Amino acid sequence: MSDSFRLWVRAAAAACALALPAVAAAQLPNSYYTPGSTTNASSKQLCAADFDPAGNPIAAWQRTTALERYGIRPESFTGELDHLVPVALGGSNDPDNLWPMHGKDEMTPEAKARLAMRLKQMVCDGKMSLKDAQNAFKKDWTKAYKQYSQALNAPGGGQ
Repeated sequence: MSDSFRLWVRAAAAACALALPAVAAAQLPNSYYTPGSTTNASSKQLCAADFDPAGNPIAAWQRTTALERYGIRPESFTGELDHLVPVALGGSNDPDNLWPMHGKDEMTPEAKARLAMRLKQMVCDGKMSLKDAQNAFKKDWTKAYKQYSQALNAPGGGQ
């Protein structure tokens, strides 16, 4: 083999190795555009029976700002914006917490919602701090999903 071919093979292998994290992160928002933002709600407030996890509707300016960060024209976007930190865990409607999530494989919006409910239950049961639950979403919700997926997939585990 020639030296130039070996160099090409090494460069191709390095490019593939660098691309793998990007492929794995396809279900994560760009942390520069969507670092996550929370309200000042306490775990006591979030765990109260009268807490409404639907929260307030996203305002037009919040939607527009969040989409434009991703280079998406708001008038052409037909999907839904997702809250990086779920409202059920104190996530806000600030554009810093919104992103256009596209589900893939098992990492769907529904899977993320099940994880949110599971972690909220752990917060309410005193098994996890609210900050840790919020950070699980801010850092990498797909890793948290994998960590808790066995419990989520058990009968009654998503509730």
